[in-house]
Amino acid sequence: MAGKGVKSKQVAKRKSPTSKVSSPVLTQSQPVAKREDRIGWYSLYIYAVCLVTLLTCLFSLVSVVRGIVDALWPDPGYFDPYSVPKDSALSADQIKENLTENNQRQAVKSMVNSLTTLIIAGPIYFMHWRLAKRSRAL
Repeated sequence: MAGKGVKSKQVAKRKSPTSKVSSPVLTQSQPVAKREDRIGWYSLYIYAVCLVTLLTCLFSLVSVVRGIVDALWPDPGYFDPYSVPKDSALSADQIKENLTENNQRQAVKSMVNSLTTLIIAGPIYFMHWRLAKRSRAL
């Protein structure tokens, strides 16, 4: 008999209006946060590659400009005319000219290296930027 009393109290609890748990009801005026609002790993990867390749292109452009300036106006470098050995077949002016030509040659090599980097990084940047624009349009 004690079992019937407990059961009737449980039934009464369920039917009681004060024991109901109120759940929030969404209305049409409340915006629902969508998962698409977040940036995904794919987009993060694309933008990171774009950033790295864009910076690479910028630094290689700066290096190309510096190489052009060094090729047109080479730095003769430091030369001590008193350090030329007495038995040297080259005069001080010839040694200075050789140093200038060597610096000019190094500037051209640097330009080739920077242009190669630009040629490689540029298309990678444009390809990933196109992918980024396409993923934003979806």
